Amino acid sequence: MRSLLLTLLILYSVATIAAEKPILQIDSGGHKALIRDVVFTPDGRYLVSASDDKLIRVWDLKTGRTVRTLRGQIDTGDEGKIYAMALSPDGRWLAAGGWMHPECAGRCGDIRLYNFPTGKLVALLKGHTNVVYSLAFSPNNRYLVSGSADEDAILWDVTRKRRVHTLQGHTDYIFAVGFTPDSKRVVTGSYDHTLRLWQIRGGQRIATLTGHTDKVRSVAISPQDGTIASGSWDHSIRLWNGRTGRFVKTLANQGTKVGSLSFSPDGRYLLSGISFPPYNCHVYSVSSGKKRVTYKGHDSIVLATAISPDGHWAATGGGNDQAIHIWTLRDGKLKQRLVGVGASTWAVGFSDDGKTLAWGKTSRTNSPTNRGSLEYRLTLPTADRPVGAPKALKQDQNYLRAQDQWRGWTLRSRQGGNYGYQAILEIRHQNRIQASIERAPHEGYGHWSYTFTPNGQTIISGGAGGVITAYNRDGSKLGDYIGHTGDVWAVAVSPDGRLLASASHDQTVRLWDLQSRENLLTLFHGNNGEWVAWTSSGHYTASPDGDSLIGWQINRGADQAADYVTAVQMRDRFYRPDIVANAIRFRSVKQAVAQARRTDFIIDDLKKAQPPEFKVVSPQNGSRTRQGQLPLELSFAANTNPVKTVEVYVNDKLVITRGKVVLPRRRNHYRKTVTIPLDAGNNRLRIVAKNRVGQTTKNWQVHFDSYRRQKQGDLYLVAIGVSDYQENSFDLRYAAADARALHKALVAQQGKAYRNVHSLLLADGAEQAPTAANIEDAIDLFADAGKDDTVVLFLAGHGVNEKGQYYFLPQDARLRRNNRWRKSSVIKWRVLQDALEENQGRRLLLVDTCHSGNAFNSRLVKDAADARIVVISATDSESVAQELPRLKHGVFTYALLEGLNAHADMNHDSLIKIKELDAYLSNKIEELTNGQQVPVLHAPGGFKDFVFARR
Repeated sequence: MRSLLLTLLILYSVATIAAEKPILQIDSGGHKALIRDVVFTPDGRYLVSASDDKLIRVWDLKTGRTVRTLRGQIDTGDEGKIYAMALSPDGRWLAAGGWMHPECAGRCGDIRLYNFPTGKLVALLKGHTNVVYSLAFSPNNRYLVSGSADEDAILWDVTRKRRVHTLQGHTDYIFAVGFTPDSKRVVTGSYDHTLRLWQIRGGQRIATLTGHTDKVRSVAISPQDGTIASGSWDHSIRLWNGRTGRFVKTLANQGTKVGSLSFSPDGRYLLSGISFPPYNCHVYSVSSGKKRVTYKGHDSIVLATAISPDGHWAATGGGNDQAIHIWTLRDGKLKQRLVGVGASTWAVGFSDDGKTLAWGKTSRTNSPTNRGSLEYRLTLPTADRPVGAPKALKQDQNYLRAQDQWRGWTLRSRQGGNYGYQAILEIRHQNRIQASIERAPHEGYGHWSYTFTPNGQTIISGGAGGVITAYNRDGSKLGDYIGHTGDVWAVAVSPDGRLLASASHDQTVRLWDLQSRENLLTLFHGNNGEWVAWTSSGHYTASPDGDSLIGWQINRGADQAADYVTAVQMRDRFYRPDIVANAIRFRSVKQAVAQARRTDFIIDDLKKAQPPEFKVVSPQNGSRTRQGQLPLELSFAANTNPVKTVEVYVNDKLVITRGKVVLPRRRNHYRKTVTIPLDAGNNRLRIVAKNRVGQTTKNWQVHFDSYRRQKQGDLYLVAIGVSDYQENSFDLRYAAADARALHKALVAQQGKAYRNVHSLLLADGAEQAPTAANIEDAIDLFADAGKDDTVVLFLAGHGVNEKGQYYFLPQDARLRRNNRWRKSSVIKWRVLQDALEENQGRRLLLVDTCHSGNAFNSRLVKDAADARIVVISATDSESVAQELPRLKHGVFTYALLEGLNAHADMNHDSLIKIKELDAYLSNKIEELTNGQQVPVLHAPGGFKDFVFARR
């Protein structure tokens, strides 16, 4: 007995420690798992939603965006999944229940009670011994009722935060609860096919409501006369007397399992969700039972419904994209969709050489081995190449997917269990069943996807709620792959049998070591083209704005709201494409981190050390001013790591550089005012505060009421071109000519687009040779730039990747005997980046350094974007910069010169703006190379176009 107790204590301690670790989460702007509940705020301005993704979102219905997120303690498994939510009628309290403990048995039924206006978690209501599936507040705001998988309902006094009655009698899960309008009675609906009506005073049962022939999934109560509506898996919606429990009538048989129910405020209409296809929501007339509206906008189950306080709008949450649809109750016309940039992933596979991972976001079939086409691909890393960027896949031939056959063995799933899902997986040999695997609800309900490994000895099966399990061929369990939070729709094993890939309803693709079951990589690919991929250590690689999609939740205990730190804030420490690549190559995150440099700060350190926290005191966001020099007052919160630097950008121009503002080394709260120059018209401010741990950014808007003409600035130009290398095998034809020609073209802009042009040319045969020493001296020119000026760095030559580091090769670059470059003879990318990043004005990087394969700088665009630098690169990660003799230039520079020579003036106003130039380059380079070279432009988010040249 003592041994068993000790074991349990150890397991509990391990679970507790795991929960204390910061947990990386996706924040795509919308839900990414099953939406359980939605509710309008009393004023109708906001909608609140809760999901299996462990988040409660507050949506501004005017903008359609999330304005607040409520978080509680979570773990990497089921802990924190929200199955039920309720908002008190006065908008004061918000309750959330679900799976609230790492190990559920007897402990996961806590209910979180939030002060909704502040978001503060004020209490944990303890009493249930299993997950909570339903919650409702009384109309008088005094009581809360909860229904649980422990088969009990509990009535709570909200003000006193204590249990009033335990309502016992049901014999199965309670999925539905509600109060009558007078707050004197409560109704509960259960999977035992019955409802029960209870008296609040004394907690006595008034009646048992029988008649449904299957599970009761939902309850709604008319706010006018207290009529009870119940929805069941028997497809029927029944009405009952709210005082006696007497059956009134069957309102409708909607032909499919009922998902959820909501009455309109006037009690005249009833909105119904759905649990099984066809996925149509319905609005019924309560008096006649006739359908008023059938809404067909969703493509999967809808378990969350609500009607706005004014009775005009219906909100229904669900579908494969986990979107909330707002539509008119009168005629079913869609008003808006509340959704993030993610989408469920339905397909996954490996190229037949194992070098590429592919996935798809569109569901087309219902086969456990093929649910849709492969639409995107990602090149996996090699010794000298990092992880690639997601690209569209033209065809999915020669890709290996799940295999349900191996020699004479086959896998087949069939219905079973208590829910009618494909709960049983049969392992057959010569069509005879050798073993079968039946899944219970806590094991994923069913087998949604499955495959043999290439050697046929192991079976991998994915199920509901993120479950992926490995089994021996005899059906015995080997272990779980833990990480997904949504249904796993596809699995595939690499040709060499070393890697497992999985695709999930949680909108991610994951890569695992097949044997150790370690999660090596998680990929989120947004519909807006942004993407991010990370390891279990928190190190990541991403597109320019991809790291805004993830962050770390920091648990502060079960009874407190959690903190959240975005990846953007920790970019300098955890943006590590090299570690991501090595984790896949080594099939070990631990080994990849151990072999990397600059890994002294680990994710666990966020528990005690965090980036700065500050507020903009004045001016107000969106305000107007007549001051061209604006006082900007900032309030810094107490922090054990004082703020070191503040940077301020106005319309992407750096106007206050790091180190320019002197900040006190205080750990307590203080305020600081800085003065910033404004442009006439709208100004987008970006304020960045940094400390030892990371950085925090605030984006602000101020309109300057001025009609004065924008002050014309100077151009600071450094053009570098290297054709003739001391290592002769690296010689190029036209890089030096490219630099000369661009230098000439931009110098000619003096008195046109720019007041003055200050320039340096470093090229073969020029006054200054493009040596390492000369290049490092030349870029000091940028330090003279002011806030109204434009800084341009042009690079033409070779760039190389070496052990995850990127270098520009000057004329005197030297190889060592091992074919590695002498570090003293090359230019580190960081040196060039800093030269632009640390100086004022607009910054523009024109780079043509990818003349040879495998030389693309994967950090180039990302680094520039994070520093608010506009970057135009000659190529992307999978194309090569070409030099064509007939042009006597590199293709990129040829097109660039043509663009500056009037061809990019799309609207014929004699002004060549950055966006015009980008459009021209894309079209011209594609034309010149038959689509083989793809340039990349990235401008910072919210980029304000500007004139780069004049005709």
